[in-house]
Amino acid sequence: MEKTEILEKIKEAESKVESDVASAEEKKKNMIYEAKLKAREIIEDAQKEAENIKAKIIEDASSSIEAEKEEIKQRKSRDIEQLEAKGKDNVWRAVDYLYEKFLGMVEHV
Repeated sequence: MEKTEILEKIKEAESKVESDVASAEEKKKNMIYEAKLKAREIIEDAQKEAENIKAKIIEDASSSIEAEKEEIKQRKSRDIEQLEAKGKDNVWRAVDYLYEKFLGMVEHV
């Protein structure tokens, strides 16, 4: 093999290596780009899932609060009704007492 042939083969090899390196660099860039896209997609999905979880937690809490408010309203309504009944009973006892006193005063006159 002559020197020119050897130099030619070396140049061909160098050219192939440069081409392979350029191809590998391009592949690397594409893989990084794809990885970034996938990462962005994963982050967006995670954010959507977090929003769904947040909405569910708020919905559950709201339902629980509404149920508790309703229970408190019913309990307080019963308390008010009981106080009202006691008040009416006391009024009737007071009326009976005053009526008896009045009758007693009228009978002694």
